[in-house]
Amino acid sequence: MHGKRLVLALALAAVAVALLLPAAAAALTYDQAVDQLYARGYPQNVETYLNSLGTSPLGFRLGGTAADDMAARYLADKLRGAGYRDVKLEPVPVDEWAVRGASVTVDGHVFTCSQFAGVPGTDAGGITAEVVYVGNGMAADYEGVDVRGKIVLVDSAMEATWLNFQGAEATLHGALAAIITSNFSDGTSMAFPSYPWYSVAPDALGANDGEYDMSFVPLVYMSQQDGDWLKSRIGAGSTEATFVSKVDVVMARDGGKGFNVIATLPGKKKNGEMVIWNAHHDAHFRAGLDDTGAVVATLAAAKAMKMCGYRPNRTIKFVFDTAEEFGYTDCWYDWSTGAWHFITKRHPDWAGRIAAMYSIELMAAAEAQVDFNTSPELVPWLEKVCSQNPALTPYGYEIETPQSTWQNGWSFMACGVPSFEISAGGPDYDEMYHSTYENQDVVDWEMTANMTKLFMRLHRFTDARQLPYDFVGRADDLRDHFDPDELAEAGLTGRSVKALDAAITRFRAASRTFGAGAAAITGPKRGPASRNPVMLRVAKKVVKGMTALDAWDYTAYPHEQAMWDNEYLAAALAALDEDPVDADAAIEALTNVGINVNGVLFSPSVHRYDLTRHDPDYYRVTWGKLGKLGNYFDTTPAMAKVEAGRYDQARTQIKAMLRANIHDLDNRVATMAKVLNEASAMMRKAR
Repeated sequence: MHGKRLVLALALAAVAVALLLPAAAAALTYDQAVDQLYARGYPQNVETYLNSLGTSPLGFRLGGTAADDMAARYLADKLRGAGYRDVKLEPVPVDEWAVRGASVTVDGHVFTCSQFAGVPGTDAGGITAEVVYVGNGMAADYEGVDVRGKIVLVDSAMEATWLNFQGAEATLHGALAAIITSNFSDGTSMAFPSYPWYSVAPDALGANDGEYDMSFVPLVYMSQQDGDWLKSRIGAGSTEATFVSKVDVVMARDGGKGFNVIATLPGKKKNGEMVIWNAHHDAHFRAGLDDTGAVVATLAAAKAMKMCGYRPNRTIKFVFDTAEEFGYTDCWYDWSTGAWHFITKRHPDWAGRIAAMYSIELMAAAEAQVDFNTSPELVPWLEKVCSQNPALTPYGYEIETPQSTWQNGWSFMACGVPSFEISAGGPDYDEMYHSTYENQDVVDWEMTANMTKLFMRLHRFTDARQLPYDFVGRADDLRDHFDPDELAEAGLTGRSVKALDAAITRFRAASRTFGAGAAAITGPKRGPASRNPVMLRVAKKVVKGMTALDAWDYTAYPHEQAMWDNEYLAAALAALDEDPVDADAAIEALTNVGINVNGVLFSPSVHRYDLTRHDPDYYRVTWGKLGKLGNYFDTTPAMAKVEAGRYDQARTQIKAMLRANIHDLDNRVATMAKVLNEASAMMRKAR
């Protein structure tokens, strides 16, 4: 080319490039990045790959198994590929439970069954024996029935009890194995219906953590329709079956471990504060929503942040944990193990620095309401963000308190981290929960993309200015759960009750003066970020100090279970003091103390063994210990004395329990007052 023409051409090219630069350099917004990812099938393809993994023909990525480890490494690779340089795989000791498949064979009919985590299997040849139907498999169902050396068929009753009790009862009576099935074909009006568990379809299989023990018999789940067939066959005469359940186990003590995956998006402010976005990568079957959908929604959010160049003020930690579904056998609190290990063993010093923990679950079904469960402090923040983004919550939203224990946020909350669970499982989720019908076909990708955007709306609100903690709301919530008259009925009056009453009033006033109330969150002006170190310290103290478990694993205030137990113990004494004695009322009251209904439904040794696993000093109490566990009294001996007419002896036992529990209740109330007073002092000092 001629020289002058070359110069002219280069000049024109430079002008053209200059004209194109603004368009080429225009950065994607976060929402645009999310839309691109979902349009090109990025999260869909990740979900498809994760659900191709499994240890069984039915799937399963239980914590620490080869399938779960492959998922962890795959997610780490995806995060690195998205541009995250600080990606770690942190080991978590778990009992690796690789389920390999199960079946029950009757006269050549082979019925595929599903397996429960933590439940032992059989040898390769299985167990061949007569099958006996024993209803719900409770103690009364075995009366006059000889099951020694046999296989029992049992109807699930998971709304009332758990399968570990049925397995323990079968073991006690000499059975060799147990088949759990459903009585849903008989309706829901019986005393112990199987509904809603795995009731989405007659051929649905189900799976859960077993809360089981290695000393109990092998146990599998048979679908409702197959269970109905087997019941009919048993009703026609003696029926023999071969029961096979293949399981490979590596206990934690023998080196079993899974991996939590952590990726870091550094914040602009180097103050040590962070936010955690969490979803768990283990799963039953080939789960579409729980929690594979949440994993891919969170991964898409992490990738979208890199695509749009987002830099938060506060560091974001993306945590994809193992062993949420199951972590340990020989254990009651056998779920949410990876999260508990993360915040109590690996990073306990992060409590007080984590501004919020998002526990992301069940992403996302068609026409799903967005569900939150949280501690009271976070309600106005969640309410404001959702109300401002109706396009992302087209089927509405609901915010409930307190936070559920059935997800990872609870261990964080019990350690003083403000946290919430967000889910979008859809209107019929309970029936398909942990079943073979909960698969990728039920994922609605438009709704899941909405959730990925909503996560960021929630985050932006916390990433600037004062943290949105409503301590006034916490004080009001505690006031609703504090009743001096009820405490008096539970045997507690005097100094500690007055002290807690005054402490609640003082804490509310200090919170309001400090600007830590709903008005500061929902109003036009929020406080400065300089208050956040104090907000975090107060949150750690109050959220940790006010979080406990009741006897049924629901979140409660630390005084409540002891107070309720005392009321029932006092009611039992009152019934024994009636003339004539009201024995039925006394037994009913004693049944309502703690979990003693299990002592009525199951044999004494089964009940007693379960009580030991709720002891704070039990070797595998795991996150249960964070719940300030109270006295798990065994009232069944006192019930037996009432039934035998030995009323004076029953009174003596009940009074001893009541005295001990009044002392415990007094300490709990005094400790709550101390926590609130210390938090109030922090805010007053900082003004």
